[in-house]
Amino acid sequence: MGSTQIQQPNPPAAPTTAESIQAWTDSMPAVFAEQQRQAPLQAQQSVELAQQYAAPMGQAMQQAQSAMYPETSALQEQMAGQAAEGMQAEMPSWMQEQYRDTYAANLGSNVGSGIGADYQSTGMLQAQQGYQDYYRNLGLSLAGRQPLASPQTPQTGQYSQQFTPQSVMSNDQQGYGSYAGLYGNMYGANANITASKNDMMGQIVGGAMGGLGSWAGGAGFMGGGS
Repeated sequence: MGSTQIQQPNPPAAPTTAESIQAWTDSMPAVFAEQQRQAPLQAQQSVELAQQYAAPMGQAMQQAQSAMYPETSALQEQMAGQAAEGMQAEMPSWMQEQYRDTYAANLGSNVGSGIGADYQSTGMLQAQQGYQDYYRNLGLSLAGRQPLASPQTPQTGQYSQQFTPQSVMSNDQQGYGSYAGLYGNMYGANANITASKNDMMGQIVGGAMGGLGSWAGGAGFMGGGS
């Protein structure tokens, strides 16, 4: 007959904080080295994807914008062209003549003098600057409406930032809980096996005793009749 004693295995000791910190310290160099190996590859992949898809994506968005708002898109492009041309252009002749007439009227009798000519020449240069500044401001206003891209650092995985002492201790505790649960299940399984063996042995013994009683009773009955 097998033993009826239930064996209860001893669970492993719970991990300590010092052990978890040591495990983190031992593993951190390998984690950091892997990050150093992966980061340039990820950065290069980001650059290559941008080179391959950024321009087509921008063109697709521009085409969609033009399809939804054709008049507004065409007007903006037209104004951008006028701004680029006006920043380098001279004042129209009619504007220059109008400026001279107005300035001459204000100077009066001094219009033909040296100082009057100097005033008129200086004022014409200022007017020319103001004319070009108008189109510069127009160009700046239009440029502010465009979603211009800004340089960004490629994104890479930060494994070492995620691999913290807290995460290691949490994983250790979870692992210990799993081990403790397995040991508890093992104890329950041993108890069930032992109970099943005892029940089976009881049935066997009970059946044997019952058969022996029946045999003994039958033999006595036959002996009494002879």
